Amino acid sequence: MTALNILYIHGFGSRVDVNSDKYAALRTFGQVSAFAPDYTRGYPTVMADVQSYLEGIDLLVGTSMGGFLVSRLSAETGKAYVAINPVMDVAATLNKHLGTHQDHFGRPFTLTDQVVSSYPAFQSSRHGMVLLDMSDEALDSAATYERLHQQMTVHVFEGGNHRFMHLNESLPLIGGFLCCRASSMYEPEPS
Repeated sequence: MTALNILYIHGFGSRVDVNSDKYAALRTFGQVSAFAPDYTRGYPTVMADVQSYLEGIDLLVGTSMGGFLVSRLSAETGKAYVAINPVMDVAATLNKHLGTHQDHFGRPFTLTDQVVSSYPAFQSSRHGMVLLDMSDEALDSAATYERLHQQMTVHVFEGGNHRFMHLNESLPLIGGFLCCRASSMYEPEPS
């Protein structure tokens, strides 16, 4: 497999960490760049902010809100994606955090109804695959599996948590998905 250019998109209230274990694991497939959106700015702004990162990217990978975002970016660009413990219904997830709070790093944020309602739902696609830790404490992994497993490739792992503890175990699955996707690019679309 040719080395890929990978964009890793973080979840809500996260930040880029060049020493991330996830980046190290993804480097198995190529060069990794990262983006940590400010989701409090709303969907149109986040989508505009990420555009400058997409040039030359072969694979989108995102966790939580980043998993949601890579699904939407793939719908626009046709790029392959891996969504890890993705948020399915942004409004339902973010409504719990309306108002002013602090993120995991102690940074203040404000989340309004207008911002929350600007987000559409997760976009399932044959261009993507989903990885789920079934003991995710923040999201309902069983509901995500039930919603997506008949529409796209979904792999589940017992245990784990919202940060996803099984990325190294998932590398062969990601590699297989990328190989299958590459070979299907040469097959005619169903009529």
